[in-house]
Amino acid sequence: MNDFKIPLIVVTGFLGSGKTTFIKRLLEKFSDGRRIGIIQNEYASANIDTEELRSTGKKFEILEINNGSVFCICLLANFIDSLASFVDKYKPEIIILEASGLSDPIGIAELLQHDKISEKIYLAHIWCIIDSLNYLKTGRMIDRLKRQVMISDTLIINKTDLGKDNVPDIIKEISLINPEASIEETSYCDIDIDISTGVMSDERIAFRRAEEHAIYIPSGRAEISTVVLKTSRPVSKEGLKLFLLEVEKKMIRLKGFVMLDDGKKVKIQSGFSTTSVEEISWYNGPTELIGLGYDITSAGFGRRFHEIRQFCTFKD
Repeated sequence: MNDFKIPLIVVTGFLGSGKTTFIKRLLEKFSDGRRIGIIQNEYASANIDTEELRSTGKKFEILEINNGSVFCICLLANFIDSLASFVDKYKPEIIILEASGLSDPIGIAELLQHDKISEKIYLAHIWCIIDSLNYLKTGRMIDRLKRQVMISDTLIINKTDLGKDNVPDIIKEISLINPEASIEETSYCDIDIDISTGVMSDERIAFRRAEEHAIYIPSGRAEISTVVLKTSRPVSKEGLKLFLLEVEKKMIRLKGFVMLDDGKKVKIQSGFSTTSVEEISWYNGPTELIGLGYDITSAGFGRRFHEIRQFCTFKD
């Protein structure tokens, strides 16, 4: 292995599994004294997870690639060029790629052999974060998740505080999909991580099984709708509650930040009709929500938010 190459850590996992939480763990443990580069890949046309990472107070450089998966042919050429330029400009010591939750990374070994990046970086480790509460609910997207499992070196079964009863069945299934990967069970992605020793020393599963994986045709863009809402108009707590009750049923994933009319800001995390609203002090931007689901439109999503906001304002 060329000592001058930069280690690339890839974090995969379905929507809402805890990838950003895991990367925050990596930043807290490894950013001091190292130049960290982060690539965030969001399937929607906007990315809000950068704000979450900035809240750690850790230093890093970031490359955002949105509106699709970096492993899809629709973004692949742009991703390779952007990654090569990012490396040349910032010369990070470690790169962490947070893949889109809808990504199909089955062809990652071939991607990393591209002549523009093969001499710049090497694959150090692939982690797959698995939502123990919702893994068995992914429905028509399950093939993408299985391919994330197939190429990973470590499988983290997350949210075991919520989905403990599902863990034995999940372990049985993922062990059949990828018998070589190690398996960790955790809540809030809180595991011991040491990327300075053996994790980076041997050939990764994605390369060892590249020939076997070559039989799979990489998936194109998922048949799913993405919506983005941005507004500087605040909403009441009542209005936000009504809005979330209405839209969460239509969403596989909803996340973002909302301005309340009392001056407070809240973080929204929603998936499979389970929603959390957390008051935060570190966010200073406007309302920004990203949603992914079936049969939804940005126009309808935004219009309903403003209708409910105005209704509740009028009631008050």
